[in-house]
Parts: sequence; C-alpha cells; structure tokens
Amino acid sequence: MKKRLTFKCWNCQREYSLTLDLEGARQFVVACPYCEKEATADLRPYDSVAVDIFKSVDRPVELSTVTLSLPDVIPTTQPKE
Repeated sequence: MKKRLTFKCWNCQREYSLTLDLEGARQFVVACPYCEKEATADLRPYDSVAVDIFKSVDRPVELSTVTLSLPDVIPTTQPKE
C-alpha cells in the first residue's frame, strides 16, 4: 500500500512529503529534498494491534491486525553510521 507521508527533517527542521510503499517495512531511510541529508523514519512506534475474537462452534478464533496510527508529521532522526 502506497501512502503519502509528511516528514520533519532532523537537520534543517523543514517539512516535506514523500510517497512510500508501507508493505512490510516499518523503518525507512529518506532524504530531505531541502538540505539533502539522509534521515531515518521509524514507523514502529505508531503500530497499533487490534485483536478480533470470533465465536465459533469448536473454540474462539483470534485474528490480529496491525494498523498504523500515524501523526500528521513524522519526525526523523540522524541515521546511525
């Protein structure tokens, strides 16, 4: 699933947006278009797990889904070298 996200640069503090594919990975390396510094954007803190329990004849069935509760602007950090 591709989604347009807004990031805040750790270096120049400016906001910019990028379209990223959110399937699988929850940590991205992005580059600021203004100062051209690389940054790490970690989406793992915004994961929320929902567990649905369905009643069945034999036993309850649990299905868990992970959804993202993203803020309007995602902060970035300096990548570790």
